Amino acid sequence: MQQQQPTVAFFGATGGCANACLALALQAGYHCSALARSPSKLHNLLQQLKVPESAIAKYLTVIEGDIYDLQAVQKTLNLDGRPVDLIVSGLGGKPRFEYGIKATLDNPTICQDGIRTILSAARSCAQKPRIVIISTTGLSDTRDVPLMMMPLYHWLLKVPHEDKKVMEDLVEAEMQQKPAGEEEEPAIDGYLMVRPSLLTNGEGSGLSKIRTGTDQNPAVGYTISRRDVGLWIFEKVIHQASLADCPYWGQKVTLTV
Repeated sequence: MQQQQPTVAFFGATGGCANACLALALQAGYHCSALARSPSKLHNLLQQLKVPESAIAKYLTVIEGDIYDLQAVQKTLNLDGRPVDLIVSGLGGKPRFEYGIKATLDNPTICQDGIRTILSAARSCAQKPRIVIISTTGLSDTRDVPLMMMPLYHWLLKVPHEDKKVMEDLVEAEMQQKPAGEEEEPAIDGYLMVRPSLLTNGEGSGLSKIRTGTDQNPAVGYTISRRDVGLWIFEKVIHQASLADCPYWGQKVTLTV
């Protein structure tokens, strides 16, 4: 018997990685929900990726709101009256510079704040979803970026990387922590942390060119396109969503080309 396609909730769906993944899922006929502050912006971005209007209308449910709105997040996690199977979070802030030189974000804690809201909302789901979070290289104890890139990572990307690290820690803690005597289950059924190298815009290199690694044995490279990250998540996670088919659950996977 053919396995039913998973339903997928997207957060940060107007960002390049999650947006590319959402576009592929809709084109393939997966039922998806997405939280968006500007539904019209999301719609326009999907059109730019050649998603047919018919697919958007049939397969996508958009919830207007932001990641700080618990009720909106809860609605995004429920599709057609039942909890979604998977969550893809591509949350992130926009870079800005203070005093012309200090690099930060328009919201320096967007990832950790967002994952707290998602986990809180997921606790009310009767069926616990699994989550894919888009993080970054540069967080591992094992070097996963080229030596020439280290100054860039430590200066320009310091603030967003600190936020991503807290986000990762919160997800791991959710899965590991269970106070003695309490029967409360974790909010999620499993996780996969995607750690791409420096993200670029434009066309991707294709699935065959993407190199993968683990936290202990990372794939070291300079860049990867946002479209390639979205492609990998769709092909290797959503399209192979079962625990038996996807070997990456419970891991931190580095991606580069």
